[in-house]
This record gives sequence, C-alpha cells and structure tokens, in this order.
Amino acid sequence: MRAVRGMVSSVRGDTLLYAGSAVLAGSLAAVTIYHGHRVWGLVSAFAYAAAALAAVAFPSAAAPRRRMLVAAVVFVASALVPLAVLVAQRVHGVPWSAQPEVDVVERMARLLLDTGTPYAAAEGIVRFEDYSPYLPAMAIFGLPRAVFGESALTDARLAFLVVSALLVLVAVRQLGGGRLLGGRPLGGPAPPTQASGRPLPVRAVQLVAVLPATTLPVATGGDDLPVLALVLLVCVCCQVGRVGAAGAVGGLALAMKLTAAPVLLVLVVTLYHRAGARRAATFAAAALGVSAALVLPAALVSPSALVEHVIRFPAGLTGVASPAASPLPGHLLAETGPAGRVATLVLLAMAAVAVLVWVLRWPPRSAAQAAERAAVGLLIAMLLMPATRFGYLIYPLVLTGAAIALRSRETDQPPTSSWSGWLRRARAG
Repeated sequence: MRAVRGMVSSVRGDTLLYAGSAVLAGSLAAVTIYHGHRVWGLVSAFAYAAAALAAVAFPSAAAPRRRMLVAAVVFVASALVPLAVLVAQRVHGVPWSAQPEVDVVERMARLLLDTGTPYAAAEGIVRFEDYSPYLPAMAIFGLPRAVFGESALTDARLAFLVVSALLVLVAVRQLGGGRLLGGRPLGGPAPPTQASGRPLPVRAVQLVAVLPATTLPVATGGDDLPVLALVLLVCVCCQVGRVGAAGAVGGLALAMKLTAAPVLLVLVVTLYHRAGARRAATFAAAALGVSAALVLPAALVSPSALVEHVIRFPAGLTGVASPAASPLPGHLLAETGPAGRVATLVLLAMAAVAVLVWVLRWPPRSAAQAAERAAVGLLIAMLLMPATRFGYLIYPLVLTGAAIALRSRETDQPPTSSWSGWLRRARAG
C-alpha cells in the first residue's frame, strides 16, 4: 500500500512539474522579444508537455529508473537541442542567439590576455553590456574563444556546460562512494551506510537539472551553472568529510561570483557547530586563500576597475543601469520612487538579519541542512533585491535539490524543521 501511495505521489508530482514547465516555456515563447528565449521556449514546451502526458498516460512507469530516463530525455530536448540550434545560429550572426553575459565572459578573457585584467577602464563605458559584474575566475570560460577564435566549439556556453557537468559527476561520485554522515561530526570520519548504494532521488535531479530555471540558462547563457556546480561539490565534500577540499572548491566558486558567498558562510557555521572551530577554520582559510589567489592579481593591476565592475555596477552606483529588472517584489517596490527604493533596501536588510539569526540560533547540523538554509536565504534575497531576474531563482531551486540528495545519503534522522520535513517527503517522490 505504501508503494502504491508513493507511485501516485510521484505521478502527480511529475505531472505538475512538467506541465507547469510546459506552460512557462510556452508563455515565454509567446511574449518574449528575445530570439534565444523564443527558440528555447518553442522547443522545450513540447518536451515538457510530452513528459507530462507520459506521466499521466503511463503511471506504471513511475519506477525511479524510468522516471530518471524521462528526466534525461527532457534535459536533452529542452536544454541541449536549443543550445545546439542557438550556437549554430550565433556563428551565422543571428541577433540574440546568446544572452549578453556570454559576450561579457568572452570579452573578459580577451582583456585578461591583453591587459592582465578582465575589466575595461570605467572611462567611456556607456552600455551595460560593457560592464563585467563577475569576479576574475569567470574569465576562464571565455579563454577558448579568446585563444582559438570564433567558432561553434569555442562558444562560452559549451565551456559552462562541460565544466559544470564534470563537476556534478564528481560530486555524485563523491556522494555515492565517500564516507557519509552518521553520528560522527561533520567533517570527521563516519562509517558508510546503506544509503550510499541507493540511486539519487529523482526529484533532486529534476530540481537541479530539468526545470526551466536550469535548461533556459544552459541554452541561452549559463554563467551561473559552474558556480552552482562548484557549490554542489562543496556541500558534498563537507558531507563526506573532505573539508580542506571543500574550502578550496568554495574559493574557486567565490572567485567567479559573489553569489557563492552566502552558501559558504552557512557551511562555516555548520562546520563550527558540528565539527568544531578547527574544521570551520580550515574550510574558511582554504576558501579565502584560493579566492584571494585568483582575485588579487586583477585587483593589483587595476583595483578601481574591479570595484567599478563588480561592486558599483551591480549596486546601481554607476551611470548605467543594470538590465536585471524582472517584476519581483523588490524591483516593483523600488520602481515606485526613492522612498520605495529605501523601503526595499530596509526590507532586504531586515530579511538578511532574520536569516542570520535563524542560522546562528538554530544552526544547521549537516550539509543537507546547510543547503536548506542557504536556499531559503537566497530565495528571500532574490525576491527582495531592487535589481533582480527570474533566472536567479536557479540558486534556491538547485540548492533544494542538493539538500534532498544529501539527505538521502544520511543515516535516518528525525526532521529538525518543517522545511526539512518537506524535503524528506519530496525525497520520497
């Protein structure tokens, strides 16, 4: 009876997930003015709709292996197929076959090779496309085009995808074969459990790789993918006790984008309370050391350029406005005028303090709980930031999927919060 209820829950969940994704993709294709988004929407809407129909028409296929196969097919159809189309179109000069961040990363690599810094001088910048709001390590993904010239194979999106896929595979291998958390401290040795032999929860894979928040960036942009893949690997390394390696990987993520910082801070708190100050200090020192080694050279070449691109432009302190303007609550409130912008910043600060108190007062005790806390904090931040995009929601979604996967590898533990309880129920799906 329990197995039947589980199958019904899986069918219902998959149907809602894929049907909702189909509606979102089709709606975007109908209203967008951007060519890349329209191509992705048209192709992926059919893929998601077919998966939703399959979930309803073939409920007997609710076995995890078959559901995982469906998820893989959906990823290929909704991410890789439009990616291939758009990369080919970009070679032939089709406008908006790539989002601006692809050109930004490739330009960062060219500037890095030519001048020693990936940032152009602030003087004379009049377009938002000329800003590079990423930290220096992001330029790595533009090196193929900077070195070998323009071609389909040197598109930065392919570098984003290949590197991210390899990092995720490493994380999955570590999660399945490393030492797993039991009753021992996080970051310390723990006996293996039978959980290591189980496949990853399908729902976790769907949240990480199959939803539009992931497949759309794969096809059109993708600069957040390697950052998130590194964050996933950081969580897994903490889970299996490789704290020094986790810190080094986290430092690399931090040297690409500041969005990795909240996750690393939550993991430091987790390590401190579960494994002790020494382990937490090891993690923090490795993260800061690697990040500094990658950021300092560019900062020494032109510190003012780094501050202009990475700090002032995202904060709205330059004469050129950021294009991040999705109609989420924070942006809508900021658009009402100066008072609205102040109110948005106050709400954002209050939310940050509330999340910080939550993490410190009820500290996470595992990598899964750390991913949960980070997901909630980043979701609140994405909703309240004055300049934001729907695409940023990839962070809380992927972290939620990571929490489900990490929890599936822990020994049986009672849920510590309603959020944890939801994740345990979602894992069953």
